[in-house]
Formats: sequence, structure tokens, C-alpha cells
Amino acid sequence: MKRVLVVGAGIHGLVTAAREHIAKNQVFIVEKRKRIGGRGTSEESFGHQLEHGPHLLLKGGELHKMVKKLSKVKPSLRPLRPNKILVVGHGILYPVNNPKEMLNLKMGRDQVRENALRLISGWGQDIPERRKALLKGRLCVVGEGWAGLIGRLASTLEEVGVPIQTGMKITESYEGGVVTSKGLKIEADEVRMCDGAPVGDAIKVATLDVVLDNRPLKGLHGLVKGDVAILDLAAIHSKKAPGMSHFSCIALSGGVDAIEELLDERVSGWRSHIITKRENKSITLTDSRGHLSDGVI
Repeated sequence: MKRVLVVGAGIHGLVTAAREHIAKNQVFIVEKRKRIGGRGTSEESFGHQLEHGPHLLLKGGELHKMVKKLSKVKPSLRPLRPNKILVVGHGILYPVNNPKEMLNLKMGRDQVRENALRLISGWGQDIPERRKALLKGRLCVVGEGWAGLIGRLASTLEEVGVPIQTGMKITESYEGGVVTSKGLKIEADEVRMCDGAPVGDAIKVATLDVVLDNRPLKGLHGLVKGDVAILDLAAIHSKKAPGMSHFSCIALSGGVDAIEELLDERVSGWRSHIITKRENKSITLTDSRGHLSDGVI
């Protein structure tokens, strides 16, 4: 049995800790923030959970399998349907009712739709597994949210005796352990750094989550224009703002202004229907590795 210290209590850190525990090691976790979860945290506002932009879980992927293995309750998943996403000025993303356009897409002759598929499936990253999953109905919205997955992992770890210490920043590491900002030495046979530090250049995006008191997209799962995507989580999953709209949006460039411009263009008057919103002008999506939240593990 090894003593394993995991630095970071985001998705990467929690799953790493779970794997080390399954391997019969003694595990403990430290997190510099007061809250665990990293980009998987949420904020409750007016009865709605707002996250850091859109998250889609790969059904059957590593994170999904780990959550199913550790938790007694299966996550509530609903698939994003590409035949319910509108590419502005071009048509439905996956035009099942238009044989000619479907043929062009399958033959690689429709670059606009190809770019939109890449945007939705990998948020601009070229991840063939996720592109295929989108077309097969295996990219899903989680009913309890990304933060719900984090909560399940954390509570399960604590139940089996893996402690999570928040508000503890690591300032130095040495052979045999680390030193915290308060001068505390923590001894470990192995230190696993899962603190979210980027490898190479960090790729930054802008996100906006907004809940509206109406349903202007009339059942569409989302809109895409250029490198801006808007998903209506409430149209995809019944647990998300029933009877309303919960737009989770991302812009690879152009910032929050680009998102709001698309909303102004396609969702006229949306500002007067806002119940609550949360925005990130710049947040790390990934780094030179190109992994997404459920891919870093």
C-alpha cells in the first residue's frame, strides 16, 4: 500500500483518487480553493444551477463509467440531437429529411456543417470519438448537472475514507512529500498533480449561461453560427428549467459579445425575459493536449 497525495479536487483529481483507492492505496486530496470541482462547479441562482458554460457527457466514456462504478444512482442523461440543432443560414445540422444535403455531409462536401459538428462535439477540438457520439446520440446533458457528478464522486470518496482538504495551497514539493502555504509538511510516497495547470498554451473561451422565462427556440436543441454555439438545456433535459429556457453558450472567439450578438439576432427580446445569468469572459477550455473535462482522465 502506497500513500498517495492528489493535488486538486476537480474531475481529474477526484477520478485519480478513486482509481488509487481501488488500487488499495491510502489516498488523500488537497484543494487550494474553498470549493471542489474546478470548472465543474455550479452556482445556484433563483432556483437554477448555472455552470461554467455547456458540458456534454460522453455516454460510455471514462468519466461516465467511473461514476456508474462508484455511485449507486445512475446519472440522468438525455442526448443532444443533431437533427434539432440549427446552423444559422445553412439549415439543420444533421439534415435527415434532406437526402441531397445528407449525402454532401457524408461525402465531406459540406464544410459548414463539418465545422458545426466539430464545434458542438469537441468545442472546436478535433475529437473523432465525440463527433461519432454526437451523431449516435451519446453526447448527453446530465440532469443533475456537471456539479452533480462532482458531488457523487466526492461523497463516495469520503464514504470510503478518502479525505478532501480544501483551502490548502501547495507551495513546494520534495522527494517524500509537499509543503503547504502554511508551512505544513505532508508526507506521501507519491504525489499526483491534478491541479488543472495547463500543459503548453491554454485555450481560452467565453461562456454564458442564462435562464429565460419563455421558450423562444420552440423545441430546438441549439443554434450554431461560426464559432458560437447556444444549447437549450431545458429543451434537451426535462430537469433543466421546465417550461422555460436554459441557454448554455460558448464562443471560441469574439467573447461574450459574440454570444449576445447571436442571441440578439435569433432570440429577439431575450434580455427582457432573463431570470438569471452567469458569464465568463475568459475561461480555460483545454490546453495543448486538447482534452475536454471528461477526457483528461
